[in-house]
Amino acid sequence: MRDKGLGAHGTSYAIEDFYDKMLETHPTVTWGEVRYPSLKDALHVCNAILNLATTTNGELAYRSYKNMEEKTGLSLTPLAEKSRSVRATFKDIQAQPRRLINSPMWSGLTENGRAYSPFTYNKEMMVPWRTLTGRQHFYLDHPLYLQFGEHLPTYKPKPTEAGHKDLLFSKEAGKSKMLSFLTPHGKWQIHSTYGDNQRMTTLSRGVEPFWMNDKDAAELDILDNDWVEVHNDHGVVVTRAAVSARIPKGICFIYHSPERTLSVPKSPLRGNKRAGGHNSLTRVRLKPNLMAGGYAQFTYHFNYWGPTGANRDTHIFVRKLPELKW
Repeated sequence: MRDKGLGAHGTSYAIEDFYDKMLETHPTVTWGEVRYPSLKDALHVCNAILNLATTTNGELAYRSYKNMEEKTGLSLTPLAEKSRSVRATFKDIQAQPRRLINSPMWSGLTENGRAYSPFTYNKEMMVPWRTLTGRQHFYLDHPLYLQFGEHLPTYKPKPTEAGHKDLLFSKEAGKSKMLSFLTPHGKWQIHSTYGDNQRMTTLSRGVEPFWMNDKDAAELDILDNDWVEVHNDHGVVVTRAAVSARIPKGICFIYHSPERTLSVPKSPLRGNKRAGGHNSLTRVRLKPNLMAGGYAQFTYHFNYWGPTGANRDTHIFVRKLPELKW
């Protein structure tokens, strides 16, 4: 890493001087006769990442844009000129949220308090998209996409219960109902970050609630804010119900990704063991054509290359919690 530098998304940047400085300012470990920045403790890892990432180290962002200038022939370093002195440590982000700075690792421009919006980097700076044509395009002529009939945008109906096979062993317990379960991006937090302070927990009722349709809830005698037990073959969640007509009938969801540290009661269906979180109900599914790589924009990386969130789509049984136990 010291000699070859770092990079992703088509850009690279040198870190030799920052790496050597870490040997003076950060904890270190020695293997044989060579000394390295320590990754032994979680705090060491966090500070190493923050010190060497272009979104939290302005000088490295500048170098990354410099690398992109050489590739594109465009003037891009002004995007990082004002933030070259910016640095962030783990203590900094513990103290308060910090905005990420402009970086060619991402396609949004965020200076002057601007909210992140994808592809503003491409649109406003005329940087080509990382595609075969350099433009946004719909037709994908990769052999796997041709074989799967997805070389153009293709409608696919939602998977069935039989297709998901996540209720093979689970049975309805009392007055229950089967629903399609999704885990969209969080409403109150950025993944699990900054979600556990008083204001955020108040907004989310002290839990990450289970959102369901009002008619589905009425069938189960579930009222808004009642405790519910949600389960399938993979796990169980006990949380409060958020009953809303804005949720389509037959659908339910829990926003991801809360930590499993706030208001998690015990589950009667699991022998009064502590219930789980939203990911307790899901499993990873790999769609074969998403594993294509080495061709234009196709660069396979686990849990990264889209365009589908198949790992966050399944079926569950839900019932009103018969007894609340902590």
